[in-house]
Amino acid sequence: MFKSTGKNAHRGHVTDTQCRPDFTAAFDKHWGDENTTLWPCIRLAGEVASAGKSKEEQKKQAISYLHYLLLARPDLYVAQGLLISNEGVTFLLGIGGKGIRRFSAAWTHPRLYKLMYAFVFRLYDPGDFMDQSYVDMVPLVDRVMFTIRIPLGAGLDSVETERELECAGFSPIYATNPFGTRTHILSNPHSDIKIDGRVLTVFKDQLCRPDPRFDEYTILTHIHGQEEIPGVVEAVYHKSIDMPERFAVARNKHRMGLRQSGSPITSVPTLKGMLEIVFDVLEGNSILTNNVFVLTHL
Repeated sequence: MFKSTGKNAHRGHVTDTQCRPDFTAAFDKHWGDENTTLWPCIRLAGEVASAGKSKEEQKKQAISYLHYLLLARPDLYVAQGLLISNEGVTFLLGIGGKGIRRFSAAWTHPRLYKLMYAFVFRLYDPGDFMDQSYVDMVPLVDRVMFTIRIPLGAGLDSVETERELECAGFSPIYATNPFGTRTHILSNPHSDIKIDGRVLTVFKDQLCRPDPRFDEYTILTHIHGQEEIPGVVEAVYHKSIDMPERFAVARNKHRMGLRQSGSPITSVPTLKGMLEIVFDVLEGNSILTNNVFVLTHL
């Protein structure tokens, strides 16, 4: 269903953005009161050209919705948007790790209806637009929970034969840089998923350049090689995922599973401890998101 939503802010965005697309597409079951939905349920976000803005300003506004949509949808490789004016329609594709692709058609274009049909078809059937390892999404009041399917056996220390494991209940807590490294962090503090006896509570998806000298998983594995080092997260899973060739993204998706999950900052028992966390945030060693403290890198 397409609805006019320009006066209402959608909820549940990992960055708490208050931006308001002029119109939004989502499945009927995902719409709530006041023509709003959760950002991770949005299939398309669009802009209606207004007389008070230049064409370039209108394009930037429409593109910004795709920026936020890619941040909200770790399951999508490509986000879709539209810019509608009196002259015609501009179709927008936001490709994660790459940038924006757009093409326009006048209302009188003889094949406009076919273009629109193809564009809407991908809202129902994303195909290569979607990371197929995200197999389910459950909307809650202010967030969603994803189920992520991961392969086991190849490249791991596990003695089990190769199989797939479904990890349910993971919610986004952080996202950044959708057209660059595109980092997403999802957490399930109550996870009971175990790999080689170690609990997996955090997923980190990130686009990395192929064949780096060192990768984060190798570094973390080396650090904990002899014994567990306090204060440094432990990696329990790693997989490199090739991006669809048609998107020409010069990066691979690296999916890392971590053992430790962050705790609410309100759980810090002393003022000194809270100041130490704030210092780490300022130094760039951690992030604070949705009242959760997360160690992001060494």
